[in-house]
Amino acid sequence: MSSQFTPTFNIHEAVRKTLPYMMEMREYFHAHPELSEKEFDTCKTIFQELSLMGIEDVKIIAGTGVTGLIRGAHPGPVILLRADIDALPLTEKYDCPYASLVPGVMHACGHDGHAANLLGVAKILNKHRDCLRGTVRLAFQPAEEGNGGAARMIDAGILNNPPVEYALGLHVAGALPKGYVSIRSGEISASCDDFTITLHGKGGHGSQPSECISPIQMGVDVIQMIQSYVYNCRADGDGVVLTFGQFQAGRNPNVIPDTAELKGTLRTYNEAKRRDILDKLRHVLGAVTLTYGGSYDLDVVPFSPVCVNNEAVTARVAAILTEQCADCVDVVPMQRGSGSEDFAYFSAAVPSAFYYVGVCGDEPVVGHSPDFHWDSNALKYMCETLLNVVYYFASYK
Repeated sequence: MSSQFTPTFNIHEAVRKTLPYMMEMREYFHAHPELSEKEFDTCKTIFQELSLMGIEDVKIIAGTGVTGLIRGAHPGPVILLRADIDALPLTEKYDCPYASLVPGVMHACGHDGHAANLLGVAKILNKHRDCLRGTVRLAFQPAEEGNGGAARMIDAGILNNPPVEYALGLHVAGALPKGYVSIRSGEISASCDDFTITLHGKGGHGSQPSECISPIQMGVDVIQMIQSYVYNCRADGDGVVLTFGQFQAGRNPNVIPDTAELKGTLRTYNEAKRRDILDKLRHVLGAVTLTYGGSYDLDVVPFSPVCVNNEAVTARVAAILTEQCADCVDVVPMQRGSGSEDFAYFSAAVPSAFYYVGVCGDEPVVGHSPDFHWDSNALKYMCETLLNVVYYFASYK
């Protein structure tokens, strides 16, 4: 620490008193989930809650996002705190009093908890501005599961007034027990590019394949060739993943269709490999369609870049978690995953740190699953760790 500092209130006690509010908000969000870019009620609720707290500069941003500003009484850094708020197109199977009331939509990735936690953090920060050094920019982000929610918030100017110096975020971890947090510097999640390939051939009767150009056969060759290239020439144990999740063609067993559509995803930790594999995919498509006499269309949708934790900021956050939260959590190393996280846009714009908070009880829970469920009591670990990081951030260098 560069200087001795202790908040003028007991963070642990403040979290204990605020936990029922956070649990109530989490359960409301869970019962009323909304998909990416359709978070209208969630946005309205967050806006109302922040306004009732008396937080400054509360406004809707980037469609269905919400922001607000908390100015501390003492000079210090401007820190953005981010929570994603959208749900997933899944039908909830877990039976609980606050189960989803929306058919086919549920919070299966913990974003209900992220939003509720940041509301609790905001409530405590705003009440205790007298010992806050610096300014906190709140970012309740839409469309993390969709495409570009974080990027749209940045484009809308959330980092500009006042200029944000650092960004912090957290995520529930279904495989990590309650009372543990994990963090690491460097790459923490992969880039993600979703792609759609449309192969154009020449349809006809299944009894006369020589008179046709089969888009199905072209698709089979494309899959085999690009996956062989990726896993034999580019994997290198570096977490490269290329997966096809859809292959749709034809409607009848005796008819060769005109077109076939393939959809897949590419995950990497290395921008050069990402570009190389996408270039190779175009080369394979060109070669295969030329051989058969067909053609193709390729649509690549970049979801997010690699999410990178800044080394210095991560060291600072890890030190605070280890030294100030020892009675609350144990800190363990994070294993990077092949999932993607669009907090990456914030981490690319300003020095950032992102960590995971354990929420599992006796058995791990799997995100993006209709059975996903965790105990709302775990909100206390999210809230207490994030508050300590914010209040002590200026003291650690």
